[in-house]
Amino acid sequence: MCSKEERKMLKSMLGCCKVYISESRNRFALESIERAAKRFSEAPIVNKFEDETYNRVGYTLVSKLAPKPSGDPCPLRMAVLAMVKAAFETIDLESHCGSHPRLGVVDHICFHPLLDASLEQVAGVANSLAEDVGSSLQVPTFLYGAAHEERRTLDSIRRELGYFKPNSSGEQWVGGPKSEYLALKPDKGPLQVTQEKGVVVIGATRWVDNYNVPIHSTDIAVVRRISKRVSGRGGGLPSVQAMALAHGESVTEVACNLLEPQEVGGDRVQLEVERLAKEEGLTVGKGYFTDHSQEKLIERYLQTVSAEEKRNKNLG
Repeated sequence: MCSKEERKMLKSMLGCCKVYISESRNRFALESIERAAKRFSEAPIVNKFEDETYNRVGYTLVSKLAPKPSGDPCPLRMAVLAMVKAAFETIDLESHCGSHPRLGVVDHICFHPLLDASLEQVAGVANSLAEDVGSSLQVPTFLYGAAHEERRTLDSIRRELGYFKPNSSGEQWVGGPKSEYLALKPDKGPLQVTQEKGVVVIGATRWVDNYNVPIHSTDIAVVRRISKRVSGRGGGLPSVQAMALAHGESVTEVACNLLEPQEVGGDRVQLEVERLAKEEGLTVGKGYFTDHSQEKLIERYLQTVSAEEKRNKNLG
């Protein structure tokens, strides 16, 4: 836990960025991505979540934010941009396969305000990054949440682009987009998409928790039915988005986005999945979060920055 003094010191505002990359088996690629991020010590990686079955990795970075836009480089944006570049240089989406849906090599980037930072601040960083990715790297880029002028949602973009439909047998997603023309016009970058890179979706929202519940079944149709009944869209728990994903040889997961975790958290989702699975005669394992709590991430950020400052002082 952060002490009162530490929280007071951090009143200068923090931004958090979650970067989801469609790769977890290529060690060379992951090392290149992490090496690129380490050039920006002010925006350290404070968590890494890998899933080889999904063939996906999630990185979480935290950094201080300037109170107002300035001409100075934003460490958080610079670090994430370096990671994006490294990912494009080392990963080919055409050779990718996994049981987690994705739209691109860098599938999803989301910014969240921490402590006294505002949603508008992180939305500004998201827009700047989108300009870099779209214009400089020439990759179609979509914006959502506070980064989009109409507050478009992430799931609406994904539905338009066919994110939720496996494109191969065995509930697998294989390769990149099958057409160079997109069903939805990107907010930044070219109108055409390359199969090697795909597209990038960048957003800014309040804190979102990701919570996955394993069900001991390979009957994807039944677990889809459970997922739909859990989700707010299907008349279940409000502010919960859920989908069924094959995870290994004997498990299908109910993968959830908790859009308002302070109202509907992982415990409530767990109980609801257990209740619905019991009706179907299925057993359920203990669910898990794919990231730490906001408090824990702040604590890790403080520890990392403090260690870096001590190291630099000793070197000096």
